[in-house]
Amino acid sequence: MSRCTITCPHCGFSKDVDIDPAAMHGKTVNCPKCKKAFPFVATEPLSPEPLFKFEQAEPAPESNPIIAPETETTPQNKFCSTCGSPIHINAEICPKCGVRVAPPRNAINKVALLLITFFLGGIGGHKFYVKKYLQGVLYLLFFWTYIPSFVAFIEFIFYACKSEEELQAKFPEINTGAIFAVIILPAFLTVVAIIGILAAIAIPQFAAYRQKAHDMEAKTALMSCQAEVVSFYAANGILPMDERQLSCQTPNGVSLYFVPVASDQYELISFSQQGCKAFLYSEKNVDIEEFEKMEIKAELTNDIGAEYLSPGFYFVK
Repeated sequence: MSRCTITCPHCGFSKDVDIDPAAMHGKTVNCPKCKKAFPFVATEPLSPEPLFKFEQAEPAPESNPIIAPETETTPQNKFCSTCGSPIHINAEICPKCGVRVAPPRNAINKVALLLITFFLGGIGGHKFYVKKYLQGVLYLLFFWTYIPSFVAFIEFIFYACKSEEELQAKFPEINTGAIFAVIILPAFLTVVAIIGILAAIAIPQFAAYRQKAHDMEAKTALMSCQAEVVSFYAANGILPMDERQLSCQTPNGVSLYFVPVASDQYELISFSQQGCKAFLYSEKNVDIEEFEKMEIKAELTNDIGAEYLSPGFYFVK
């Protein structure tokens, strides 16, 4: 039985096996390292050159049949995707068929790696790109310490000093899908943070606007009641003596009080249950005075009782 060395065209793994090249010619074999299938092509009967090459090895001594150990070799050649001819690893055009050699599907791109490391290295973007998921998760968890950013900057310098072939040898495969997840996650968190900041600003402003609107309702009710009192006094020469002589309307949530002070003097008090201000009109002051609602409610509680603090119009005698 002949012995020959078979080299995988995908990963460059080599192994000496007892096999008859003529019997296996044209059959598909699997690489024990990368698990990829490739056609077994004998060297001598074929022209053009085969998809892989094997060399005849000297037969092992019969007295000591030792199986040759598996060895890993760094591939110095790659294979043309069109004609299958072995070409130098740095060659861009196949010298046999003249077709430009397409890069491997999952080959690393140095420019992409540098950009990802520089802009997203602090959150582990480059680690997800080269399928170092555990390291990427650690970068993502501790990005707030700025230690991953410092380490990523050092890695950026290291990658910049390496050639693309050296990076491809160090990182055989990449994951282009994981990098999109790394980009989307910070973008999502940024959007959530922006929404949170806007909500923190807008909600208090909206609450203040609502309180101001309710206070304006209370002030408007007081001014409307004041106009009715003035009209009644002008028509009768005296102030109203009973709530039936007034038809003061109060919006929802507004408490309005008519308080006679003397035969020709009175006060009007109003506030909204949803507002924060109370308003007082007195003939002593031309303008409507503004107070804190809690202060006025405390005085009304002492004077007329807490049961008269609910919304509505009250004629205090």
